[in-house]
Amino acid sequence: MKNRIFLLSLILLVGCASHSALMSKADFDDVQVGTNVSSVTEKIGQPYAIHNGSGGSKEYEYVERITTGNTLIYENHYFITVKDGMITGKSVSQEQVKAFDLIYQDDPNHNQYP
Repeated sequence: MKNRIFLLSLILLVGCASHSALMSKADFDDVQVGTNVSSVTEKIGQPYAIHNGSGGSKEYEYVERITTGNTLIYENHYFITVKDGMITGKSVSQEQVKAFDLIYQDDPNHNQYP
């Protein structure tokens, strides 16, 4: 029984540790339009999500989360447009946590909670 609990705990821990690739602003600035997308996936890893665009293009989305302590401040969403394996464009958007949530909502991940 103890072995099963240990194994399940280990699987849960490994599952929590895995995440999508992390891209920073510096990495995003290094991405050049006209290059092969495989250079990005080799350096950064697989994107958080891939969206289908118009005309057969795909949009690779990478997310950078900016936190302070246990609180999420904002997220940068980096988008790389790809057509036929080549990077044709890129853009970035920033999403901030709503002020109401920061002030009034308890953070369940904060260390004071069990």
